[in-house]
Amino acid sequence: MTVFRRNIPAPSQMGPVLGRSSYIDDIAHGASTWDQLCVDLDALLYRLRYWKISVSLPKSGFGKLTIPFLSHEVSADGIRALPKIAKSIEDLPFPSTYKGVQSFLGSLNYYNKFIEDLPVVAAVLYELDEERVRAGGNMEAAKESFEILKRKIVSTPLLAEPNLS
Repeated sequence: MTVFRRNIPAPSQMGPVLGRSSYIDDIAHGASTWDQLCVDLDALLYRLRYWKISVSLPKSGFGKLTIPFLSHEVSADGIRALPKIAKSIEDLPFPSTYKGVQSFLGSLNYYNKFIEDLPVVAAVLYELDEERVRAGGNMEAAKESFEILKRKIVSTPLLAEPNLS
C-alpha cells in the first residue's frame, strides 16, 4: 500500500547539499567565485524550501568577505579568534594558582594541532607543581612561556583550513 508515497522526495533530492549532510542551525559556506556562490546558495535555498525549513533573514548574511562563526572570524585569509576573544586572551594575567595553570593548559587542548611546537613551548608550564606556584618563586620562564602561548593563540591566521584533496 502506498498511502504515504505522495511526499517522498526523488532520490536526487535526498543527497547532501554543498557536499555535506548535517543537522545544524548555523551554515557557513564559501566559494571561489561569485557565480559559484550563487549556484550553491540557490541549491541550498531550494533544499530548505523543499523541506519547509525557514531562514531568518535578519540573522542571515550573504556574500560577506568575513563572517563570525563559532567564536572565530572566517575569511579567505584563514580562521582566527574573534577580536573580542583575542583581546580577552591578550589581557589574561598569569595564573596565580596551580589550578589556574592547569585550566589554561587544558584550554590549549583545542589549539594543540594548530600551534606549532605547543608541547615544547608549554613544557615549562607542564613542569610546574603546586608548591612552586604557591611559593611564587622564580617563575620567569613559566611567564615567558605563558606569554608566547597567548601570542600564538591570537596570531592570525591561526587555524589551518582542512585539506579536502
